[in-house]
This record gives sequence, C-alpha cells and structure tokens, in this order.
Amino acid sequence: MIPIYAMISTSLKTQEEVALQKYLVPPQKLQTSNYAKAFEALKIGLRNSLIISLSATFVCILIGSMAGYALTGFNFRFATYLFFAIVVVTFLPYHVILIPITQFLKTLNLLNTYWGLILIYVILNAPMATLITGTFFMKVPPDLEEAAILDGCKPFKYYLKILLPVSLPGLISATILVFIQIYNEFLLGIALTRGPQVKPVMPFLAELKGTQIAQWHIQMAGAVITSIIPVLVFIFLGRYFISGLMAGYGKG
Repeated sequence: MIPIYAMISTSLKTQEEVALQKYLVPPQKLQTSNYAKAFEALKIGLRNSLIISLSATFVCILIGSMAGYALTGFNFRFATYLFFAIVVVTFLPYHVILIPITQFLKTLNLLNTYWGLILIYVILNAPMATLITGTFFMKVPPDLEEAAILDGCKPFKYYLKILLPVSLPGLISATILVFIQIYNEFLLGIALTRGPQVKPVMPFLAELKGTQIAQWHIQMAGAVITSIIPVLVFIFLGRYFISGLMAGYGKG
C-alpha cells in the first residue's frame, strides 16, 4: 500500500514539495489542478487505449474460446502437442520479435493505425486466451456435450448456446487478463505509432514527466487517472474473476 499512498500523495503536491523528495509526507495543500493538467495530456491516449484494448480483447476471446473448444473438444491428431505449443508461446517474450512485427505491419501498410495495433495485440494475446478458456472447457463434464449431441445439437451451436454460458466465469477471467495485458502494454504502443493519433495511453504517461524539469506530481496524477479503468474492471468483474479462478483450479 505504501507505493499507492506515495503515488496519490505526490499527485496532490506542488513542484516545490516534490523537490524536497519527502514522498511519504502528506501534501500541505491539495493540488487538484495536477489532475486537470494530466487528464488534458492523456485524454487522447485514453481514447486510443479504450478503442484498441476493447476491440483486441473481444477478438482475442472470440478466437481463443473457439480454439480452446477445438483443442479440448475434438480428439484430432497433434491436439495435445498443439496445446503444449500454445502454452510455450504464451510465455515467450514478444520483445525478441519486435523488428519482425514492425516489418510485418509496414508490409501491410498498417503502421500507425488502429488496425495494425489491434492485429498485433490479437496475435500476441490470442494464445493466452486459448490457454485460459481451453483449461476451463476441460472442466465441463463431457456428459453435457454428449446429451446435447443426442438432442441433435451441432458442435457450433453447443459451443455458442451451452459451453459459453456454462464457462462464463472462465471467459470473464480470460477477458480481464487479456484486457489488462493490452491496456498496460508500453513498448509496442511506442514502437508502432507515430504521433498522438493512435498512440495508447502508456507512452503518453511516460512523456508526462517532462523533458527539462521532472514533473513527478503531474506524472503521478496521470498514473492515478490511467489506473482508474483497470481498477473499475476489477471492481465490476472481480467476483467473476475470483470464482472463475477457483472453479478452474478446484475441479477436475
């Protein structure tokens, strides 16, 4: 809690108070204007991040859940090896392929566009969505699918009408993790954009410190503002997230 307190306390101080480097001392007079300055600098980035994160997360969960169902619901050859490969890919650092990613988007003429960032985030995070949703689908009793098939239910209808509603906590858990991963991403946001038009909020936040004089109070106000969206996600969906993790961990 101390880092959070220091962040909020610093965000309400003046430049002179911050220069004293007494970060745990409460502000003498609350400087709420710091938040107005920070929001003015971040509002375009917040808009861009919401557009990119929501779109990429939706596509990731859609592709990931369908892939998870295909890998766990159908006994085809190499399914186990493919699932293991997805597990490995999920934990590989994407930084090692940053240059190929840039060349790939340049070839498609998608550099500095929403579509380019959404495409890359989907490619990088769909394996994680597949891994999480596939793990939850393994916990669904096979009798449920067998009963649906006996009633004439086709695989896609079973996936859409039965499997997804039954696995809702798992889907929400995957949605939260993928959304936070994309929203907090920094390197791709700064490497694949030029100018403020499509740049996500994290590069904007890094630039808030200033170039000549370190404006930590403004940057900390910006950090509080950018933290609001992930915190709200956890507040509204947190109970599903915890129950989803417990369901995926406890059954089997």
